[in-house]
Amino acid sequence: MSFIHRFSYFLVGGILGSIIVYFIWGKKKTTFCYLPNCRTLKDVRLKKRAFAPSVQELVNNHELDTAAISDAYLNGSVDFSKSKTKLKSCKLYVIESTYNQKSYEFLVENCDSIALIKNVIIK
Repeated sequence: MSFIHRFSYFLVGGILGSIIVYFIWGKKKTTFCYLPNCRTLKDVRLKKRAFAPSVQELVNNHELDTAAISDAYLNGSVDFSKSKTKLKSCKLYVIESTYNQKSYEFLVENCDSIALIKNVIIK
């Protein structure tokens, strides 16, 4: 069998295998978080959400929508230069996000079992 025939069999098998894997992983909603931003947001997203009293007051007064917080946890950008990631107890992350033409900056304290939103700056 010549090289062209072997290569064509390999190519057809690779394409079919890729299509099958794509549909299987698409149904499972599998995500691959290898970059630091994605890993940090996923870690914060999986923990119980809590609010500091000042943030809870913003939510109660309808100045801050919980959908904006959820959007920041999904699509936000962690500013590692402003964050304090070397702390021993709970790490502090600054998550920046835009939702409904407003810019938000969340200060999130990420502990073992809870993610506390300590402060929100609405721009």
